[in-house]
Amino acid sequence: MENRYIFFLIVLLFLGDIIAINCSFMIAYFLDSQNNSIIQSSHYNLDLLIFNATWIASAFFMQLYHRETAQRTEFIFQKSWRAVVLHALTFNVVILLTNYASYSKNFLVYIFILEICAFIISRFVITAFEQYHIKRVRYKKKIAIIGYNETAKRLADYFLKNQMSYNFTGFFDHTTESYMDKTNQDVIRPINKLMNYAVENEVAEVYSTLFPEDHHHINDLVAVAEQNCVRFKFIPDVTKIINSDYAIDTYFDEIPVLSTRTEPLEHITNRIFKRSFDIFTSVCVVIFILSWLIPILTVIIKLQSKGPVFFMQLRSGKDNKPFWCYKFRSMTMNDDVEHIQATKNDSRVTKIGAFMRKTSIDELPQFFNVLIGNMSVVGPRPHMVKHTEQYKAIVHQYMVRQLLKPGITGWAQVNGYRGETKDHKQMVKRVEHDIWYIEHWSLMLDIKIIFLTIINTLKGEENAY
Repeated sequence: MENRYIFFLIVLLFLGDIIAINCSFMIAYFLDSQNNSIIQSSHYNLDLLIFNATWIASAFFMQLYHRETAQRTEFIFQKSWRAVVLHALTFNVVILLTNYASYSKNFLVYIFILEICAFIISRFVITAFEQYHIKRVRYKKKIAIIGYNETAKRLADYFLKNQMSYNFTGFFDHTTESYMDKTNQDVIRPINKLMNYAVENEVAEVYSTLFPEDHHHINDLVAVAEQNCVRFKFIPDVTKIINSDYAIDTYFDEIPVLSTRTEPLEHITNRIFKRSFDIFTSVCVVIFILSWLIPILTVIIKLQSKGPVFFMQLRSGKDNKPFWCYKFRSMTMNDDVEHIQATKNDSRVTKIGAFMRKTSIDELPQFFNVLIGNMSVVGPRPHMVKHTEQYKAIVHQYMVRQLLKPGITGWAQVNGYRGETKDHKQMVKRVEHDIWYIEHWSLMLDIKIIFLTIINTLKGEENAY
């Protein structure tokens, strides 16, 4: 029952992809036939069949329609581009061995450019679809966890990241009364209330990081759970021996090295991919957007207030090295800009500035920072140097976020932690999201964050001011 939505999503994904590749083929065939009298229409049906067959084979080989892939959009992106590349190779080989000569040289160029465009549109729609439905899915397996330790937190994090299939309901631990954890995010309830809660809330599975030697009534709970059709499973809390934040990072002559966290961007290949993506994206934005937007905004900004068009501010970069961050000026000239964050209905913000901040247009000059190399398209947002010094003294692990280049957008921002930080808790959650991004980076995650940023901008964000 709990997998109906995932099955439905996979079916939609499959059907959408079939429509996309068939439309690509037909449009390419039409474009090619306008300028190529040699093309043989008798080959059309056979080649269309081959085109579909090679796509299906490529997609299934890359496990694009696998259940685990469908859980997270960045996995869908990752499998998709690999499947497209494999599809191009296999179809070219088949055509080369059969009737390649009947097509013009432009045909295969048309077809795969159209296919790439169709998949970009399709994956953007899937991202929006996932965000719209992720809180509206009815058939999800409800989960509860016994214990409140690092293993339990990581297990909960897994369920929260796979919200298509799971609905995490909370922790149960050694306590007499329910309480909130230090971050005021997690509710920890008494273990003796677990089964009543599980029955009332239709919890399907309970995962225990505690064993009978840790809690004497665990065996009784197992018996009651089975009487109520609740599955009971055990996961040992290995953090009693090794801190779960540690990971095997690399080897020196077969000597294992424990690292405080996994960092994908420590590998040179990943850094090359990320930098190449940054350069490509920023060049496109500069050429196709900023080339005409800068002259227009120059006139409007100058008419509304005196001062420069661009605003430069010293911010903390990678390894806490300061750099000049570029923005379109959205405020009147004032002496507080280096000390006071922008607030809602800030009197310093101009009319065009309010529009730019609401739509994030004021951030676009930071693509020049990306080209220079002191920022990335996606990463932890850079803070003013003064705020970095302030928060690193009061927020645990704050400086971990400085291990990466700062970004124009980031994982924290698309999850609601952007703009003004009114209290300590907001900054703690922002740092937690930034560290999660550092530990889970992938090129497909960057693309997902960019898509989510565009979607959030189109919807309008409450904290964008």
